[in-house]
Amino acid sequence: MLTTEQKLLCALCHLGTFVGLPILAPLIVLLVSNDQFVKNQAKEALVFQIGLVIAVIISFVLMIILIGFLTVIAVSIIGIIFPIIAMVKIVEGQDYSYPITGSIVRKSF
Repeated sequence: MLTTEQKLLCALCHLGTFVGLPILAPLIVLLVSNDQFVKNQAKEALVFQIGLVIAVIISFVLMIILIGFLTVIAVSIIGIIFPIIAMVKIVEGQDYSYPITGSIVRKSF
């Protein structure tokens, strides 16, 4: 069972995008927290947010050949939906891993 503090810190990591701190929020929680579960969730959120930033940059470059407009929309939808799903799972007390970046984080760290 997760404590309220764990849920709050994990939610802050995953929802950092909505408060304007997509990479900074999980990074701060990762450095400040002593709890291993919270650190794992912060790593997941950090790698996911970095991946989104890279995807947006690539999408803007691809706007030259017009496909970038579609990829920006797709990345935006992914950037909204997956953090909300992560926060809901954390509030329910479940461990959440993002679909693509989660496996990279779990194997690497």
